[in-house]
Amino acid sequence: MPEDSNFEDESFDLSEIEDSVGTGPIFQYDGTRIEDDSSISVKKYDFTNPIILSDADLSKLKTKSEQFVYYLAGHLSMFLRTEFNLELDDLNADLYVNFTQSVKTPSCVTLFKLQELNGVCLLDVNSHLSATVVDRILGGRGSTNPEERGLTDIEKALVEDFNQIILEEWCKQWEGIMSLTPSIIGTESTGKFLQTSPTDAMMLILTMEASFGDVSGPLRIAVPYYTMEPVLSRLLMAAANEEKQASRPPRWHDIYDDIPVAVSAEWDAFDVTLRDLANLSVDDVIEMSPDLLGNTKLRIEGRTCFIGEIGLEGEQVAFQVNESIGEAVKLIGKKHG
Repeated sequence: MPEDSNFEDESFDLSEIEDSVGTGPIFQYDGTRIEDDSSISVKKYDFTNPIILSDADLSKLKTKSEQFVYYLAGHLSMFLRTEFNLELDDLNADLYVNFTQSVKTPSCVTLFKLQELNGVCLLDVNSHLSATVVDRILGGRGSTNPEERGLTDIEKALVEDFNQIILEEWCKQWEGIMSLTPSIIGTESTGKFLQTSPTDAMMLILTMEASFGDVSGPLRIAVPYYTMEPVLSRLLMAAANEEKQASRPPRWHDIYDDIPVAVSAEWDAFDVTLRDLANLSVDDVIEMSPDLLGNTKLRIEGRTCFIGEIGLEGEQVAFQVNESIGEAVKLIGKKHG
């Protein structure tokens, strides 16, 4: 029986996907194919290695990293005896293979370990930036030749103190969670031969933009997530507990029941001139609007908290609360109708 070639076939060949990650077909969650993908940004995602941290967690870490960048810039400025500008560019999670492929050649990659944790971490400094640091350490003005080159063994030894300051300052930000001690274990000039972690390991990558003299360039710290997991779990747990305590309403204790509080009632009655005020004497009568009784302000400890009506209840003066304002909630901690 011949095949009918007139029907609409919405299927696609597997080669369409394998040809190119960036130009392959894109589908919505319900299977609808998107024809115009010019405004869509496509990023490769490995579902076998999902990003462990949520956007909220990364935001908290980014806030902590901003403080680290601020203090590091000051420390490096003192070390180099010149202004060293440093700005936080990004903090994200990515696969180890993607990070190594993004390392430029030549570059100055420092391998370091945290003695209290497992795994090897990486510090990637732009080659121009490293050469400028060497020039400054040797008494230069902080400028370098435009050609790209790797550092010699002597230059690597000179720049090691610079790298050690970066690593020590980075570890200081975790002092409240865990004491960390960095130690440099090697260097590389390219990412092609790095094998410090599995290719599919998830890395936390802190990217900074550094500049001093006439040179600027990126400076990155890449740490395996499995290395930092003990520190990050404690940090995020402490942050979650602080948020929970901040959102918890104040607890009432029985000992508060007998604390005396000054309460007063007042009105915005009228305006009077100083001449009339000075002429007031005993037995003078001041006429007031009866509407004032329904617009009485009740003040607690000098703060206006309630508005209502004042009157007589039997042989006592009574106050009926008709409205509560913001000060009442702040002072007493609960809403009143």
